[in-house]
Amino acid sequence: MDDNFKRIQNITILGVGLIGGSLGLALRKHNFSGTIMGLGRRLSTLEIALKKGAVDGITLNFAEAIESTDIVVISTPVELIAPMTKQVAKYAKDGCIITDVGSVKRVPVSIIESFLLTSLRSQNVNLHFVGAHPMAGSEKFGASAAQANLFENALCILTPTEKTNLKALEMIKSLWRTVGANVTVMSPTEHDFLIAAASHLPHLTACLLARTVGDIQNSAGNALDFTSTGFSDTTRIASGSPDIWKGIFMQNADMLIPLIETLIENLEAFRKTLVEKDEEQLERILTQAKRVRDSINK
Repeated sequence: MDDNFKRIQNITILGVGLIGGSLGLALRKHNFSGTIMGLGRRLSTLEIALKKGAVDGITLNFAEAIESTDIVVISTPVELIAPMTKQVAKYAKDGCIITDVGSVKRVPVSIIESFLLTSLRSQNVNLHFVGAHPMAGSEKFGASAAQANLFENALCILTPTEKTNLKALEMIKSLWRTVGANVTVMSPTEHDFLIAAASHLPHLTACLLARTVGDIQNSAGNALDFTSTGFSDTTRIASGSPDIWKGIFMQNADMLIPLIETLIENLEAFRKTLVEKDEEQLERILTQAKRVRDSINK
C-alpha cells in the first residue's frame, strides 16, 4: 500500500455483490485501516457482506454512507452507474472521488463527466470521477460469492479522459494496486472496442452455444444429457447474471454488432469447408485457432 492511499480514511462501496464484496474483502486482506461502508438497495445482500467481513457497516441511506467518505466505488449494473453517480453527488463532500467497476465505459463516463462539470460547478463542489474496470469475475454472483483474492494479478483498466483529475486518477491506481491488480490505462472508446472482443463476444458465444445445444434432442434423449467437460468449459460463463449482461450488451451494442458479423462469417467459412469436404482448409482453420489459444498467458 503506497503512502498516497494510506491517507484514505473512508471508502463506500455501493453494491456489495461479487465485485463490490470482493473489493471490501481484498482491502481488508491488504491491511486497509480505514472504514469501509456498504451501501445498497437490499438489506439482505448488505447483511451477507457484513457477515463475511467485506464491510464495517451497512446502510440503505445515501446520506449516511456518502457524506464523510473519501472514495465511492459504484459496483452496480452498467445502466445504473450514471444514475447512481448523480445520487451520490447529492451528498458527497468536496474533493470526493467517485469510481466504478463497469464493463462498458463510453456511455456512463460521458454522462457523468457532463453532469459533474455542468451541475456541480455552480455549487462550488468539486467531485472527481475515474472510470475503472477490474477484469476479474466469476459465473457466480452476489455477496455470498465474494472472495478476497479475486483481484490478485488481475488486469484493471482505468479510462480517464482529458477532463479527469490527475490526482484522483493516481488515487484510483493506488486503490487497485493495493488489492493486487495490474493497472493499465486507455480511453473509454479503446476500452469498449477491445473488451467487446475480449469479454462480451465470448460471453455471447457461450450463451448461444448453451441455448443451441439445450434445444437439441432425439429419441435417445436430450443432447445436454451427454455433454462433458468440453461443453462445461466453453459455456461456464453463460451462468452469469442475465440482469448484468443485458445492460452490458445493450450499452456496447455498436461495438459488438460488427464482431458478431465477423463471427457469422467465420461460422459460414467453417460450414463451407464441411460442405465442400475441404480437409486442407479445415486443418488450416483448426491450426490457426489452436495457435491463438495456445498463445494466451505464455
